[in-house]
Amino acid sequence: MNIQYRPSFATEELVFHGNESNAEGKALYFPVHQRKILIDSESHPDDYFSYYPEGQIIDSTEVIYIGTLDDMPCYCFELKERYDEGDMQYFGLHDLYGVIDEEMLGIASRAVQMADFYRTHRYCGLCGRTTHYVPEETGMQCNNCEHIVYPRISPAVIILIEREDHLLMARSKHFPEGIYGLVAGFVEAGETIEHAAHREIKEEVGVSVKDLNYFASQPWPFPSSLMIGFTANFAEGEIYVDVNEIEDADWFHVDDIPKLPEKKSISRALIDHFIDKHAGHE
Repeated sequence: MNIQYRPSFATEELVFHGNESNAEGKALYFPVHQRKILIDSESHPDDYFSYYPEGQIIDSTEVIYIGTLDDMPCYCFELKERYDEGDMQYFGLHDLYGVIDEEMLGIASRAVQMADFYRTHRYCGLCGRTTHYVPEETGMQCNNCEHIVYPRISPAVIILIEREDHLLMARSKHFPEGIYGLVAGFVEAGETIEHAAHREIKEEVGVSVKDLNYFASQPWPFPSSLMIGFTANFAEGEIYVDVNEIEDADWFHVDDIPKLPEKKSISRALIDHFIDKHAGHE
């Protein structure tokens, strides 16, 4: 496990079920509309979430408590309609990366996911009646049959596959031009994350690996995944690309790594780990 890795979009200081009271009545607010946060663009980044959203903004929906940061409760709410007034603008989580500090980015990502959960679960999946938010359960409960659902988190594996000083990298047809990444995929129902890693590697690039070891994890709020990173050594096989998933895959020497993903992803952290490991090797 890489104990030095600090993932983006992760919150470690927010107390999810903390104290909602604040002696000075202060709070942080995250107004969300279709996965984007409404912010006063003229304010300083440290003050982005410090303003009480009065009137039609906050009256349009149920306010959801998402945790407490340093005795200051944090709230999110899903705006039913897009709101444009004055210097208020919508920002996606990608837009906020590098603008606000990492902890606040993690809280913002939780706010977006919880607001999205609220927006997509307003009605019961069993009987079709309306639901309400239950803070102590972090769930949406039906007002009729009392069925309750919780925020969906989709686990996915991502694997760095090395063969001495070469790294197996793959390119999805959805990637920006020139970008290569690592083999990744979602965990299926009924399988372990280890089995998912071996299966995804075999399905996407045709090789087998050994020495599968946990590296770290990262919340990936696009829309609601948990990326679980592994390192592995090549065992056997030739690269055979699944053209439905992968556009190209190849072995790259540590000194000839192609254009890398951005630093905000665990994919980049794994690749940097490989490069650092082989730094200065002949």
